[in-house]
Amino acid sequence: MQFKPIAGIAVKSFKYFDAVFFAKFLLLFLFLYYFNILYLGITSPGGKFYSSFLKEHLNYISWLTSSILYVSDIIDHAFGIHSYVENAYQIKTSAGSSVTVWLPCLGLGIMSFWVAFVTTDTGSWKKKLYWGLAGIVAIWFINCWRIALLLLAVEKDWYKNPIIDHHTMFNIVSYIIILLMIWLYYKAGKKETTGNNFPAGKTFSSAAS
Repeated sequence: MQFKPIAGIAVKSFKYFDAVFFAKFLLLFLFLYYFNILYLGITSPGGKFYSSFLKEHLNYISWLTSSILYVSDIIDHAFGIHSYVENAYQIKTSAGSSVTVWLPCLGLGIMSFWVAFVTTDTGSWKKKLYWGLAGIVAIWFINCWRIALLLLAVEKDWYKNPIIDHHTMFNIVSYIIILLMIWLYYKAGKKETTGNNFPAGKTFSSAAS
């Protein structure tokens, strides 16, 4: 008898879980996540499937890395740090402090999560494109600040937290922002004409699972 209330809560909660949505979201997320890793290998010299054409003309990973480095450089200069972009992966100060930006530092996994969520959800492609780009820009922007502040911390020899590193902190902040954007996404959807066959809260529960 004592398990009946718990069972009732579980049944009610399951009603708000959209298994089809979650399956589509997960498959798209995994595809995007591993595609980025594969594409890095394709655009890296020495790889088994290396393509010089893609490296020179369609290397979005290099474009993303450069944009983060150069914007971080601008931010550091605003804080009075004499920094410069040393090469395609590194930002450095005149005193010798440096931060190297590799694939795990780009936030592509978090971007893939957001794009998979927006794409899987119902709605017009115009809405998905708008929110998808907005999320990518938001994640990119806080990543630029992360790299800039990391270089500032190294330069100023700030205390390094032994419990949580900057990668973990970036992921936490990013997912908090994503949850906020999901809330705003559905709030904006309520203002549109009702073309959804299920309540927004239902899909939200699936994505948050």
